[in-house]
Amino acid sequence: MQRRAIRVALMVVLFPLPLTLVVSAAVVVLTTCVKGWRQALEDCAMALAVLVALTAISGGGWVEIGLGAALTWLLAVLLGALRNALSLALAVQVAVLIGVVAAIGFTLWVRDTQAFWERVLMDLAERASSAGLAMEPADFVPGAAQLMTGMMSASAVMSSVVALLLGSAWGDPARGRDFGSEFRNLRMGRVLTLLAALLMVLLLTGLGSLADDLLLVLAAGFVLQGLALVHWHGHAREWPRIWPLALYLPMALLPIAAVLELMGLAVLGLLDNVFSLRRKGRDLA
Repeated sequence: MQRRAIRVALMVVLFPLPLTLVVSAAVVVLTTCVKGWRQALEDCAMALAVLVALTAISGGGWVEIGLGAALTWLLAVLLGALRNALSLALAVQVAVLIGVVAAIGFTLWVRDTQAFWERVLMDLAERASSAGLAMEPADFVPGAAQLMTGMMSASAVMSSVVALLLGSAWGDPARGRDFGSEFRNLRMGRVLTLLAALLMVLLLTGLGSLADDLLLVLAAGFVLQGLALVHWHGHAREWPRIWPLALYLPMALLPIAAVLELMGLAVLGLLDNVFSLRRKGRDLA
């Protein structure tokens, strides 16, 4: 944190790599938490200039890279500043709401999202086939295209929130805040619960795929609340220190286990928002 050149270099080097893009954004959150949003914005401007210049020199798509980096880092500054000034819960809620707005905006802009994603997925399938991977586009493209807007928005929300959590956890020792306590008390609030209930009603009445997409985005937020709920009980009930392995290891190793656990966590998070399941008594299943 005392050397701007190192911060900027980390942001530039980590951003283009898929598995470390979140860490690049977490560095921005960390800078926002420790140094303030003004210095974080200055770091972002410097890193963006370097990244765009290097991409242009290498012959890559500097416009796409630059736009992606600018949006990612600006969102990280916003969430870090909200967490600094107010609370972690509000910052996460704002991230989820931005994902909802992004999904609606993309749908209004593209109009026919099904056709858009079918073209994208068909192109990816053709590239995979040319690379020697056996893949039949007709088997997965139509079904996947229906949910791609929601999946992409939810993925962006999760990535931004993971960056927020990492950066906050790294920066808290310097600010004397207790990240663990804030995360364990994370809630999505009544507004998101009411919005989820409204979307469920729309689904039951048979209205369009946009409700599906928005529910996927909201589900990402409730997954986080479900995780917070489980961690709260682990801390309050003093479970053995290795208990997180039972939660996270199956998710990392088995895709079907990951899907089932994420669905269960989303339901837990929604129920906790309505009924408040964070009680220490034994009258809780």
